[in-house]
Amino acid sequence: MGKPSRKNRLTPQEARKALYIDFEGRKDAAPVLLGCAHRAGRGAKPWIWQAVTDPLFEPLTRIDGDIELLLLPDAVERILQRAEANDRLIVAWSEHELDVVMEYCPQHLARFEARFVNARTFAVYWRNAVHGGNKPATRDLPTYLALVKYPLPEGAGPGRAGETIRLVRAALEKGQGIDGLTDNQRHRWKQLRDHNLHDCHGMKKICVRAADEIAARQA
Repeated sequence: MGKPSRKNRLTPQEARKALYIDFEGRKDAAPVLLGCAHRAGRGAKPWIWQAVTDPLFEPLTRIDGDIELLLLPDAVERILQRAEANDRLIVAWSEHELDVVMEYCPQHLARFEARFVNARTFAVYWRNAVHGGNKPATRDLPTYLALVKYPLPEGAGPGRAGETIRLVRAALEKGQGIDGLTDNQRHRWKQLRDHNLHDCHGMKKICVRAADEIAARQA
């Protein structure tokens, strides 16, 4: 079996240093939320840097004080600066994040692609190389999270991101800001942020384990 290309491969050191990112948005539209994880957390709680990337969603930054509004090109630039300052790779589960940068901020594409790693391709390679092809039935992130026994809290699973964004967008478009959001819509937004956080941290756990097991096998 051939080795994956350089951008789809991580050493143990690279896996631990990398920035793990995830965009949240509706299909065929610019994302509204970007999450980036690169360390375990503060105390027992996983930590993530998040930015709202759609100005319509700016009122949501006032619900919690740990998220800011950055236009998408500026948010991507922030990620690139962090990656370049500490020689980190940028890891996402699929090519989606690369496609987003290509479409909505192509001025950053060359720098972004130079550091980009497709975690899903790396995870599939890991399962084939280390576990004799006994890989999960699907290539979805939740399947691999279950494989490494990463616990997802209630509301942090897949399937509701697009619907949550649609509901919250419709409420914000009425121009009443956070006062126009129902308790359910606020709760759904919190769940979306939790989903984003755990996707990033779960992806890191997959990649660190994969990199360690591949390195051990090669040794």
